[in-house]
Amino acid sequence: MIRRVLIAAISSRPFVYAAVSAGYQVIAFDVFADRDTQAAAERVEQIEYGDRGFDARQFKLALDQIDTTEIAGFAYGSGFEAQPDLIALVEKRMPLLGNRPEVVRELKNAKHFFGVLDHLAIPHPEVSFSPLVSAECWLCKEEGGSGGSHVLDASQCEVLPEGKYYQRVMEGTPISMLFAANERDLKVIGFNQQWVSPIESKSYRYGGIVGHADLPLGIKKLLEEAAQKITASFGLRGLNSLDVIWRDEAFWVLEINPRLSSTLDLYQSEESNLFALHVQAVDGDLSRFPLIPARSKARNVLYAEQDLLISESVVWPEWVADIPMPHTAIIKHQPICTVLADANTSDEAKALVVKRVEQLSALLFK
Repeated sequence: MIRRVLIAAISSRPFVYAAVSAGYQVIAFDVFADRDTQAAAERVEQIEYGDRGFDARQFKLALDQIDTTEIAGFAYGSGFEAQPDLIALVEKRMPLLGNRPEVVRELKNAKHFFGVLDHLAIPHPEVSFSPLVSAECWLCKEEGGSGGSHVLDASQCEVLPEGKYYQRVMEGTPISMLFAANERDLKVIGFNQQWVSPIESKSYRYGGIVGHADLPLGIKKLLEEAAQKITASFGLRGLNSLDVIWRDEAFWVLEINPRLSSTLDLYQSEESNLFALHVQAVDGDLSRFPLIPARSKARNVLYAEQDLLISESVVWPEWVADIPMPHTAIIKHQPICTVLADANTSDEAKALVVKRVEQLSALLFK
């Protein structure tokens, strides 16, 4: 019997690879349709993505072309936070391998989410949905935004549009926790540390991340307890990630990403398949938890320093993923690919991935 799944995300490559490793054939809806994803998936549909999310009409047309009778389920990554209606659309046609659309809707409604955190006595940065007396030390964020590019200094957003909110700046280190949940309980997969790749107009643009972050045990325990409360309150299922700011013995929750996270890539291996764990957790089973690899992996996005046309002659190093197809035109400041590294410690892995980003940038922009 064919086991086939539909996976959709802005960048679906890590989920496609994990699903194929778990024995599935994959149809992928993806914004980039890069070389890696096309090599691994049975079929790839490239979906345009703009300020308001996926092109809903194009998404629906692609969905209409699929024979859903042999689809075991639909799993999704980033890109749906502001479009839970698209998740609901797919759910009418096949089983949902992830959080229900109403859960995504509740988590990405800032007033509701931070109100629940207050009720649960979980710390978070101060938020405001009204005009500020002073924009100093405040950010403007978009509900359902992803990747950090939507985060602006509040001074750039003096009139608060619908779907945005203000959040006070908190000094500290951005970290996250990847976990599997079964609506009631959870099991931690790993803790990660992020960093940004700022440009003038986007100070908080996502840069990279490293797994097995060296964090105090006390903070790890507090994050697990916070995620447990949120899981039980919202009924989270499958893989999810918790984003926080950490400083000394304190932390502040920024958001829950209620979907497959790219941090899966930091812990995925053939022996420890996290897509299989995701499916099991959605079914309510956390008993078969894989042995997580001990080495620390790092991932860093390489952005275009200038407009770039990908040449057929580029020899991509083996430590590169999300490789664009030849003749792809990439606009300045847009992502080109993902650079990979692994080492015994998180510090070593981060240092290596940053070095490799510099090497690849020099190769492409010489």
